[in-house]
Amino acid sequence: MIGITGATGGVGSSVIRHLLTAGRGDLVALARRPEAVTPAPGLTARHADYDHPDTLTAALRGLHTLVMISSDGTAETMTRHHRNLITAARGTGVHIVYTSILDIAPDTRFYYAPGHQETETLLADHPHCLARTSVFADFFTATWLEDATRTGELALPLSDGPETAGQSLIARDDVARALAAAAIARTEGVLHLTGPEDLTGAQIAAIATETLGKSVQYKPIEDEDYRDRLAAEGEPDWLIEAYASMFRSVREGRFAAAPGDVERLTGTPPMSLSDYLRR
Repeated sequence: MIGITGATGGVGSSVIRHLLTAGRGDLVALARRPEAVTPAPGLTARHADYDHPDTLTAALRGLHTLVMISSDGTAETMTRHHRNLITAARGTGVHIVYTSILDIAPDTRFYYAPGHQETETLLADHPHCLARTSVFADFFTATWLEDATRTGELALPLSDGPETAGQSLIARDDVARALAAAAIARTEGVLHLTGPEDLTGAQIAAIATETLGKSVQYKPIEDEDYRDRLAAEGEPDWLIEAYASMFRSVREGRFAAAPGDVERLTGTPPMSLSDYLRR
C-alpha cells in the first residue's frame, strides 16, 4: 500500500490522482480530516494528525511506501510535525518519499531550510527518497504575479543585472506526477524537481505580459523595503522572514537548477511558466 500525507492539499490530492490514473488500487490518504478526502475506488482515507502521534502510528500500519508532503506554517510547527511522523514510522520499514527543498545547503539562510535539514537527517535511518523541489509556479503566481497583472508592476527583491540568478518555477501538478512515479518505483536517493528554465524577475514579467496580454513590468526593490512593505500589510514576523529569505536564496542562485529530474522520472517534461499560465 502507498500512503500519501496532506491528502486534501494541492500536492497530496494531485499525487493521489496520478496514482489512481496509473492504476494503483492500494492507496491510503492520510489526512487530519479524512472525511474531506474525495472518495475513489482503490482509495482508503485514514485519520492522521501531525500533532497527535497516536493517530500517525495507526495511519501508517501496513504501508510499504509513504509520500510525505512537507508540513507548513511556522518553521517550528513544520519541524515538530515532521519529527512526529518520522518517529511513528520508525521500525515499520516503510519507504518514504519526502518533499524537501532545493536550498538545503549548510550555509543557507532560508527560513525553512533548518527544518528540512533536520528532516533529511532523521530520514537517514529509513529507506527514503529526497525529492527536493523548487518554488511552485502556482504559489508564485497566486502570491505575487496575479497582483502584478492588476497593478502592472512586479516589485520584488530579486537582483537585476547581466548575471542575475533565476528561479526554476515548477507547477505543483508536475511535482505531484514526479512524486507518484517515485512512489511506484520506490526510488531512492536525491531528486531535483524543478521547472524547465531558470527565470529572472524581468523574464517572469515578460512571460506574463506575453501570455496573459496584460502589461507587467519588473521593478527590483531592496530587501529592507520589501520587509517594510510586508510589515505595513500586517504580515507576521515569521512570514516576512520566510518570504524575504526565500528571495535572498533566489538572488544567490539557490533555486536555479533547471531542468531537473521530472522528465527522467515521468517521461514528460515539466510545464514552462508560459504553459502553466495558459492553463
